[in-house]
Amino acid sequence: MVLFTAVALLWPAITFPRSLFRMDYDVEPFVRKFGFERSDVTLENWKDYPYSKWSLQNVSELIPIAVVNGSQSVTLTRKIDLELLDIAYSFSGEEGKVRDFLESSFTDVFLVTRRGVVVGEYFAKGLRADTSHLIFSVSKSVAGLLAGAVVSNFGLEPNSKVTQYLPEATGSAYADCTVRDLLDMQVSVDFEETYESKQGLYARYRRSMLWMPASDEQFSREDLASYVLSLPKGHAEHGAAFSYRSPNTDVLGLVLEKVSGIRYPDLLSRLLWEPIGAASATITVDNLGASRVAGGISCTAEDLALLGGLFISGGVARGTQVIPREWIEDTINGGDIVAWKAGDFARLFPSGSYRNQWYSLGNGSLSAIGIHGQWLCVDPEKEIVMVRLSCQPGADDDVLDSKTIEIFSSILEYLS
Repeated sequence: MVLFTAVALLWPAITFPRSLFRMDYDVEPFVRKFGFERSDVTLENWKDYPYSKWSLQNVSELIPIAVVNGSQSVTLTRKIDLELLDIAYSFSGEEGKVRDFLESSFTDVFLVTRRGVVVGEYFAKGLRADTSHLIFSVSKSVAGLLAGAVVSNFGLEPNSKVTQYLPEATGSAYADCTVRDLLDMQVSVDFEETYESKQGLYARYRRSMLWMPASDEQFSREDLASYVLSLPKGHAEHGAAFSYRSPNTDVLGLVLEKVSGIRYPDLLSRLLWEPIGAASATITVDNLGASRVAGGISCTAEDLALLGGLFISGGVARGTQVIPREWIEDTINGGDIVAWKAGDFARLFPSGSYRNQWYSLGNGSLSAIGIHGQWLCVDPEKEIVMVRLSCQPGADDDVLDSKTIEIFSSILEYLS
């Protein structure tokens, strides 16, 4: 009775977290907001549109994740240029404004910073600056930056053989390649990137990372590391041509873990995420807890803008040398143009190259690119970063990719 009386007297002063009772009656009903029920989204269809309107922001409801802790100690200043979204662009005879492109290209979040200040932003209905979004293969470029920090902090030697760090790679495609081959996507491996495939080797790859439902096949419970280290070598030699293969980055992640002795999410947190002041992120993991390094990170657009800023600052964040300046400069200028022209994506950037998991556009700018319309573009000289997060239906869309590049060019010209 005494306890009841005390609680009754104190009740007006007691506050509870809003999430404790989940009485969010003002929230728009799920089906009205997205056009489908939550129960319609499954592990089979989550990457398909329109389900991706929701799933790319809520991956943890479908796939196991690990947390990448951030310090969340940097708040970007905003000085919005109200005319930026009305910049005109022209593409193959089509003319429009940046806003038109964003609204018609399934863009979820769009952010432009200049010298670390947000000068332009766009959000699809219901999204905000702190919305976490799956960035797919932009995760590869995150790994490329992290590798530079591991070189500095743990003595990773990029020119060493992979088997020096991963003896278990013996007998696979990675038995006689170097870490540098991994970083620059110059590994000869018998594997094809077929994003729409529901069966075969690529489907087996996605099942190993828990991105697809298990099947009745022999390898249905295979873990990610076992799968990527079972891939055979291709017919060519390593180091001859750019050959974009996602397992290369997953193997890179295994190398970074082995060199440092630290699990990938914790390593990423310690050496990159916390030092730059980013908010906490997540990364998908397999049934053994191994990270999907090549494409599993979910984070905010502002986090990516902070990462892009490392190329402007020479690797410095908040007064600390997070990534060695030499690694930053090598990423910008060290790409092998001959290997690029002999490779898969020469048509996308005719004067480009690829270094440390980053694309060089050939004009001083860099890009990190993920399927379904994820982009991080940086012009170090002009000190401009552009982020686009999207749920575009096609995993690959050459037209939207080319338009994105044109949008970036138009914004660079405008802000210059």
